[in-house]
Amino acid sequence: MGEEEATIESQFFEFAKLFDSKNRTGETITLWNSDYWMRQAGIIDDRKVTMTDTGIMFNKFSKSEIDFNEWLTFISELCARKGLCEEKVLEQLTNCGIPGQYPVEVPQYRSFFSDYKSKHALVG
Repeated sequence: MGEEEATIESQFFEFAKLFDSKNRTGETITLWNSDYWMRQAGIIDDRKVTMTDTGIMFNKFSKSEIDFNEWLTFISELCARKGLCEEKVLEQLTNCGIPGQYPVEVPQYRSFFSDYKSKHALVG
């Protein structure tokens, strides 16, 4: 029994319903779900592409959720702005597995600040 091959549309549907499959239809995606998907695919690496970058691009739509065509525009603009190959990005998003198949670590910056010491405290 073979599995169906993933498409960008099927992945969009799955990640749009992430963590709320009872209330979400999969027709629109939130920034958080899109970021989670891009982190699972290895697009967001907190160096070249950050959650700030995606937030700025997503907010151009002035909505909390966008549909598939708007999301494709979002990806296209993000790739152009960050100098990424759009075809490769879409391939990574298509082939990254279903939501939750691979562990995704969303960084918690609080841990950095919880044990932060100023340079004056470190000297002498």
